[in-house]
Amino acid sequence: MRKQLLIIMTILMMSLAAGCQSQTNEPAPEAATAQETSAQETPAAETPAAESTIEESSAEEVPAAEPIALRAVAPEGATTIAMLKMIHDQPQIGDNVTVTYESLNTTELLAADLMGEKTDFAIAPTNLAANFYQKGVPYSLVSVNTHGNLYMVTTEEIEGWDAIKGKTVYMIGQGLVPDLIFRYIAVSNGIDPDTDIDIEYLSGASEIAPTFLSGKASIIIMPEPVLSVVSTKDVAFKVLFDFQKEYEAASGMTGGFPQAGLLVRNELIETHPAIVEAFIEQLEESCAWVNENPEDAAAYMQELDLGIPGPVVIKAMPGLNIRQDSIADSKAALEKMFGILYEASPEAIGGAMPDEAFYQYGQ
Repeated sequence: MRKQLLIIMTILMMSLAAGCQSQTNEPAPEAATAQETSAQETPAAETPAAESTIEESSAEEVPAAEPIALRAVAPEGATTIAMLKMIHDQPQIGDNVTVTYESLNTTELLAADLMGEKTDFAIAPTNLAANFYQKGVPYSLVSVNTHGNLYMVTTEEIEGWDAIKGKTVYMIGQGLVPDLIFRYIAVSNGIDPDTDIDIEYLSGASEIAPTFLSGKASIIIMPEPVLSVVSTKDVAFKVLFDFQKEYEAASGMTGGFPQAGLLVRNELIETHPAIVEAFIEQLEESCAWVNENPEDAAAYMQELDLGIPGPVVIKAMPGLNIRQDSIADSKAALEKMFGILYEASPEAIGGAMPDEAFYQYGQ
């Protein structure tokens, strides 16, 4: 009896094991049907398409950049011509960024704009940049783009430095680069500008040509392009000295002197460095372009009514000495010139030589 019971229990256990194996390997008819239907209704290619749609929707939802309105100024003359292509073309320097350009007719207006932080970019005399740096005015010099364009001209039949002793010399920029560079060159050639000559200062570049052409001044220091303006008039004169060559002879430096450069508001450098770099690149391109395309530059000047006749721009271009050098590449030239200016008038550069931080942009 017990033997028969064991046989029956063994048979039952084998039957249960077979049933379990059947349920594991063969899906239920309902499940199989659902899987087949799902496979037929959802092609595999639809999954990437759905992801692409989500990505496109997400891209469309990215908000546009906030508008940024900036201002750039330069004194009239060579520094405005350096920026000429930008003024005309209005190049894009960032998403939703606009720049308003303005040519100023006096350095006083330029200084006021910088002191009041009314501009984002400014081409300014380099000694003014050093002066403002010492005073904590929040701008940085980032490049040099004007390397001297000063000339002494005369209607008199004279030659050499000794010939100007006892004469009256007219010029602009009292205490600024033109004045101090002239004094340095004069002393290097044995002339004391305080005792050997009389200096009459004019208020701005707009007074130079009328003062000379009227006969009031027989010896005057003038920049290009004023020199080329005067050359179109019916007045006989000659260039007595090219100050760039005279400076090189006196200082031992080459390439003229670092007369003016680009100042950028520090806050803009900190918050929008890419915009600043784009502006610098565009200015470098503009400086190269005006030298390579003087006829087109002349046409732009007339189109924009910036006050200089086209033929004058063409004639003046070689003497403007426009080229853009980085602050790092200009450091030796700036230190040399600042040393000269400091020796003549410490106040001209703010009472002290600029420290290393002055040259830090791009480092």
